[in-house]
Amino acid sequence: MRTCAIVLGGGSGTRMGAGVNKVFLPIRGVPAIVRAVAPFSGLCDGIVVVARAEEAPLMEETLRRFGLGRAVTAVAIGGEDRQASVAAGLAAVPPDAHWVLVHDGARALVTEELIRRALRSAEEHGSGVASVAVSDTIKRAGTDGLVAETLDRETLRAMQTPQAFRAADLRRAHEIAARDSYRATDDAALLEHAGLPVYLCEGSRENIKLTTLLDLRLAEVLLAARDEEAGL
Repeated sequence: MRTCAIVLGGGSGTRMGAGVNKVFLPIRGVPAIVRAVAPFSGLCDGIVVVARAEEAPLMEETLRRFGLGRAVTAVAIGGEDRQASVAAGLAAVPPDAHWVLVHDGARALVTEELIRRALRSAEEHGSGVASVAVSDTIKRAGTDGLVAETLDRETLRAMQTPQAFRAADLRRAHEIAARDSYRATDDAALLEHAGLPVYLCEGSRENIKLTTLLDLRLAEVLLAARDEEAGL
């Protein structure tokens, strides 16, 4: 059964003050988007990378320069938000794909083992969404700052990517969301809205999302530690 990945590369660098799309920023000399895509190359039959229209040529050149030209079967043009961008990537996934993994290109420290965990969960349950337990105490509060309740953190999970689904389920979830004008911040929520089951798998504390300059610095430290452990 064919497995494909959609990697979203249409972010920005606004909160980093970078002046460029953060996925093109280097982490130990390698662009973040390359580090995010590469682990999928040996596990998937094809990878669709989603980019902004004005950045598509740079995206194609960057991926080709780092040896991912064959693994990436298409560079799709993203939409006005994450959901629209995933839909654009999904349209470029071959119709015979059985499994689809959706991954955020800003999570550049993803590993093959994490991808395998998501796929194993999908094969067993129909879906596999990387997540980690919440370690902080979480409170729900109003806009005025008044605490309404303290949530039970034992039942709470922070969502990550990759998120693996049956391709047919993901397509159906996007169709229903479009019909209902429903917008969500991840694809798991779209399946929930469509009444489809969502199963979680263990993510990784190292699978951080590059949002601020501090995240970029932390990624450098984590990768340096990995290289040292590997004797590189």
